[in-house]
Amino acid sequence: MNEQNSKKQILKSSSIIGGASIISIVFGLVKVKGLAMIMGPGGVGLLGILQSLLGLAGTLFGLGLGTIGVREIARFHDQQEKVGEVRKALFIANLMLGLLAAGLIISFRVMLSERLFGSSEQQLAVCLVGIGVLFTLIGASQSAVLQGFRKIAELAKVKIITALASTVIGLGAVYYLGSNGIAVFLLVLPVAGCLCGLFYTRKLPKVRSINSSWPELWPLWKSMATLGAVYMLSGFLGEGTKLLVREFIIEDMDLHAVGYFQAAWSISMTYIGLVLGAMAADYYPRLTQAMDNSKQANELVNHQTEIAIVFAAPIILGMITFAPLVITILYSSEFVPSIEILRWQVAGDILKIIAWPISFIVLASGKGRLYFLLEMSWNISYVFLVYFGLQIFGLEATGYAFVLSYLVYLGCSFWSARRLIGFHWISANKNFGLWLLVATATILLASYFNSVATMLVGSVFTITSILVSLRMLNDIGVVSKKINQLLVFGKKLKLIR
Repeated sequence: MNEQNSKKQILKSSSIIGGASIISIVFGLVKVKGLAMIMGPGGVGLLGILQSLLGLAGTLFGLGLGTIGVREIARFHDQQEKVGEVRKALFIANLMLGLLAAGLIISFRVMLSERLFGSSEQQLAVCLVGIGVLFTLIGASQSAVLQGFRKIAELAKVKIITALASTVIGLGAVYYLGSNGIAVFLLVLPVAGCLCGLFYTRKLPKVRSINSSWPELWPLWKSMATLGAVYMLSGFLGEGTKLLVREFIIEDMDLHAVGYFQAAWSISMTYIGLVLGAMAADYYPRLTQAMDNSKQANELVNHQTEIAIVFAAPIILGMITFAPLVITILYSSEFVPSIEILRWQVAGDILKIIAWPISFIVLASGKGRLYFLLEMSWNISYVFLVYFGLQIFGLEATGYAFVLSYLVYLGCSFWSARRLIGFHWISANKNFGLWLLVATATILLASYFNSVATMLVGSVFTITSILVSLRMLNDIGVVSKKINQLLVFGKKLKLIR
């Protein structure tokens, strides 16, 4: 596959999942806005802690099997019986692990409520989180199958349907039940995702290995769990870090401060999820299949990096420029303390986007221990910097720590990729990546002096990045009269060459 076709393939799959992600994000923003208006910062903070508990438990009990499932299905996509064994093993394992997780969380509901909230009043919410973990793991097994088969359209449909259902039912629960409805608000998403995933995986071709007995599946379970445990620990560290940081904030400040942090975190993770999630659906299986050829893998990673940073740039620069407006629209004027945090987290997302395609080299190669160390580099850095930074800089330290931690992560990712496949960036990625970092630093610096100057400077950089994105579309063969007109206009203004 030549360079142009490779980029077209990446763009096609990304546009399908990206379109679904945009719709999902719109519904998500409606949900968050509704929650903020009904419950205020305290309600947003409560949701953040419950989400962290759900993510932590889902990661711990998931044993990394979803990640390994995608890899195994992609590797053996042309071996029907092997794929059938992986599918069955994945579903049964996640079902059993989900039941175990739900049982333990419900059993320890009082302790968890007291530990996380300082009282036993949130027992019911904790129980519902346990049920949510069960549905999360079952849904993860179905998503892994769809992603392994590169069923991009089906993954997109799951996103849209799940977002719609969770918005309507979730907001209804909060409106009628108040704070007691927040756990229901959280639970709807994994339940809807699980049911949609089951519906679409049942449409896949039946496999002959469906009658395999449990003893026959045991070697496969053991193999998947051994490698998956390392990825589970990596994910567990990440979710644990999120929960720990929220605990630091609530101990040093209060639940409202957690709400301000959660607002910035949610916006940052939502749009970054749009960029990265859209690409991961097809990128991970393709990279797994290319790992036997270092040159091909290098090219694929560079193409993915180029598209990721070029198309994320307008969102990043626009978000930093108009952060006050974004916070006010998506939440309310009560969330003003979130503005600076959001700007710095978005700046850190640049480093995350650059590092993300590279880190998948470690994932696709099956180097579990190295991947664990790579993820740990970010988690340890972030926790350390937040813990000491809160006492010096206040809540804004969470944003500063985010940038510095991803700088460490980017360095570790590049070193790992260099070691595994001799990875190097092409000049286009180096040049645009450097330009994006300079543009971001300029807007951030302006934000400390004058809001009008920030918007003017930021708007110029944002428009320039949009024109660069359009030029890439033109270069890979996306023909459009309007794109050509905009590019001519940009050249006249000397914003692009």
